[in-house]
Amino acid sequence: MLVIWTAVCLVAIFSVAAPRGYSLTFLGDLTQCLLLVSVFIACLTNVSVSERPARFFWVLMALGFGLWLSAQMLWTYFEVFLRREVPNPFIGDVILFLHLVPMMGALAMQLHTHRGERSARLGVVDFVLLLVWWLYLYLFVVIPWQYVLFNEALYGRNFDLAYFIEHMVLLLITGVLWVRSTGDWRVLYGHLFGASVLYALGSVAAGIAIDFGRYYTGSLYDVPLVAAMAWFSGIALAARRLTLATDLPKESSEKNRGGWMAWLAMVTILSLPILAGWALFGSRAPIEVRSFRLLLTLATMMIMGVLLALKQYRLDKELASANQELREASLTDLLTGTRNRRFLTTTIEADVQHVIRFFSPNAGPRKPNRDLVFYFIDVDHFKEVNDQYGHEAGDQVLVEIARRISSAIRHSDALIRWGGEEFLVVSRYTNRHDADVLAARVLKTVGSEPFDLADGRSIRRTCSVGWAVFPWFVNEPEALHYEEVLRLADSALYQAKNAGRNQAIGMLPAIEEPILAMARNSADKNPTEPLQVRTVVTPGPSIPSKTASGEIAASAAMAAAAGIYQR
Repeated sequence: MLVIWTAVCLVAIFSVAAPRGYSLTFLGDLTQCLLLVSVFIACLTNVSVSERPARFFWVLMALGFGLWLSAQMLWTYFEVFLRREVPNPFIGDVILFLHLVPMMGALAMQLHTHRGERSARLGVVDFVLLLVWWLYLYLFVVIPWQYVLFNEALYGRNFDLAYFIEHMVLLLITGVLWVRSTGDWRVLYGHLFGASVLYALGSVAAGIAIDFGRYYTGSLYDVPLVAAMAWFSGIALAARRLTLATDLPKESSEKNRGGWMAWLAMVTILSLPILAGWALFGSRAPIEVRSFRLLLTLATMMIMGVLLALKQYRLDKELASANQELREASLTDLLTGTRNRRFLTTTIEADVQHVIRFFSPNAGPRKPNRDLVFYFIDVDHFKEVNDQYGHEAGDQVLVEIARRISSAIRHSDALIRWGGEEFLVVSRYTNRHDADVLAARVLKTVGSEPFDLADGRSIRRTCSVGWAVFPWFVNEPEALHYEEVLRLADSALYQAKNAGRNQAIGMLPAIEEPILAMARNSADKNPTEPLQVRTVVTPGPSIPSKTASGEIAASAAMAAAAGIYQR
């Protein structure tokens, strides 16, 4: 910075003391090129050390100063290497005009607020939209007097007007951000505003002087320009040392940014027919210029329409993705990451209807693995974990149990946290005769290995399982509602807990044909006739196999507990 400001002082001294000539021109052009190179490099350095989306901010700033540098190098080429006056109109004027647009885009990102990935992706489209509009304005106001109907005086006057408007818009954006920000962001925006004011004054004054033939490189008109370049360099170099934390909550900042960008897009779109109407009915320009402006407006409207359609497409995709995320969140248990009871109510009807269609008389030859099996899983003595080790340890154990159960079931099965330490597995596309295999796998997965707690201790816990199949009657799948099958599975779990835990008890129909009373009451979810059930007992990993008499005793106790079921 010492070297940079020394160069600024030398330019100021030579602009007053040195006579106009090639040496002064060489010094002025070389100094401005080197200062712009320093700003460009400082911005690129910030790109490499910044985090997203700050990288995009500095990329846009580097692009803006890079365009400014390219225009200055083209100016230097004419004056230093060709040793002749820069022509007016100047081919680099469009580059000089457009270099402020990336800076506007960088400021429009409002980095002092939170900015999500969604806003970063949409910001690219917004920037292209902004660039197209400013390019359109330049082509509409300036270019007709350069290529359609050449008029040097009108070209210079219109360029100065368009460039002045562009500077005022940049100052307005920077000033608003300066007022609305706090902390180091306020410092950064304040310096950007000051440097932009200095640059606007110098560039507009130099443009007017060019039109009157009073400007030459190295004159006093260059002093505010090189001072602004030095100021910009200092801002880019000092930015990495600032604590640039966000000021607003994420929800508030995204809302403010979305409304601001929507308003800006609306203004740009509405300006096109207004300018086209003025060109046709309000302008006194020759017919050639008016025709050019009308065709330009139509072409720009098509381009901006495509960009808006692309933006809307991205917004629709983001909305669909956000809705999907909300839906997934509403169907997911926050602690364990499993599904919740709402998921069952949302999806069970589709699963049930699929099974009923398969088992209907008109379904044709039946294939295996079409049953729906409900498994209720309850962690044994889980209250002791919370009482002895705390609820945080209990949550940790629950998460690990959910992970183990998930590893024991198939991808087509659904794991649901039913409440507390109780889970429900809805096993799809399975075979009722193999239902005990999954129950045994869950018992082994949960109870065979200890659970490691955060404090280094380990505990062992087993689980109890109760299951039942749907449809209950394969010949009449609608004879028993799925909710009744869920109650059967819950009753089986209750019996497994009473019979000593660490085991699975399943329920299957003892008689495959439903009785007449059951058929008559098929619409009733609580049939009055008793069900004939057959039980399947599966021991846990640490309990030996039960005898047949043990199965009968378990079945009798289960029937007494269920009330409406009998062996």
